[in-house]
Amino acid sequence: MVRKEYLREDLRKINAYQVYQQPCTLKLDANENPYPIPLEIRAQLASELLNGNNYHLYPDTDANGLRDALANQLKVNRENIIIGNGSDELIRIVTFAFAGPGDKILCPSPGFDMPSFYARLTGAIPVEYPLSSNFQYSMSKIELAVMEHKPKVLYICTPNNPTGSIMPVTDIAYIARWFDGIVVVDEAYYEFYGESMIDKINQYPNLVVLRTFSKAMGMAGLRIGYLISNKYLVDEIYKVKHPYNVNSFSQRAAELMLEHKNIQMERVQEIIQAREWLYQALEGLRGVEPYPSHANFILIKVKDGLAVYKGLLEKGILVKHFGDNPVLKNHLRITIGRMKDNKLILHSLAEVLTDMEEW
Repeated sequence: MVRKEYLREDLRKINAYQVYQQPCTLKLDANENPYPIPLEIRAQLASELLNGNNYHLYPDTDANGLRDALANQLKVNRENIIIGNGSDELIRIVTFAFAGPGDKILCPSPGFDMPSFYARLTGAIPVEYPLSSNFQYSMSKIELAVMEHKPKVLYICTPNNPTGSIMPVTDIAYIARWFDGIVVVDEAYYEFYGESMIDKINQYPNLVVLRTFSKAMGMAGLRIGYLISNKYLVDEIYKVKHPYNVNSFSQRAAELMLEHKNIQMERVQEIIQAREWLYQALEGLRGVEPYPSHANFILIKVKDGLAVYKGLLEKGILVKHFGDNPVLKNHLRITIGRMKDNKLILHSLAEVLTDMEEW
């Protein structure tokens, strides 16, 4: 039987975005927070779950309770915020809102995969602008890419995933002033860095900022992200947001997290201290070149990335390997864990490198 092609022609060569669940005893590959949701929040959620809830009803499609809580903390208005099913969904709806078939979207390279992935799904053309040789943002490379490709959307991730590098807010503001398109600033790792563009959303009419509860807030499994922009852009983006996109349980958990944010921020400080300790330790490890990071992970360069990845996996430790990515050949990304985890990865990495020297 001759197979008929039903899928859109422009999607037929796209590979599905798949995340393989690799068995391990220590998972340090996905930039997840090593601490569980605080007990106070879990207890409150359990009490509400047992003693009455409205989960038989559709969720608040606008997540107004969560928007109000965020607005209060961020010093913006409710109308400046959209809640998403993770910041991944918000990247998707921003892409669908502002780029169509044939339009170009600029994405950093190396960088987060999702902007390029969603660009392809919407029929737009992702164009990578390279970081410098040491994985820092280059204003000249961005300017050249904008002039050459005339994109509709420019993505900036700061701190950048997977490099940990940042773009100063003064540079982002400069780009927002002259770029004739949407500037999307992904601040998923903001809490580990501290500089933000949120206070400039009404100053630049083309600025969109993305944040998430997945990293510093430790709620990756509940999928909560949020977008902050001026009211005009928020109203435009709302046209392509799915109704009821965030479930009631996740909305409530995020509200409670904001009520206990001090607990998580103490943990963030512990992660930052652990990051600096691990970076210094990796610098002293022969055969490893770590890159300075402002996030909750460290990118390292080794002689043979695949061999080191497999060696660590044999010891039960999973880190991020970038496959056949030519830009990140022989690079690995290590999520910052608790101190005992960081000591274990350091010790294991040293053992793997020593064994490789004896091969």
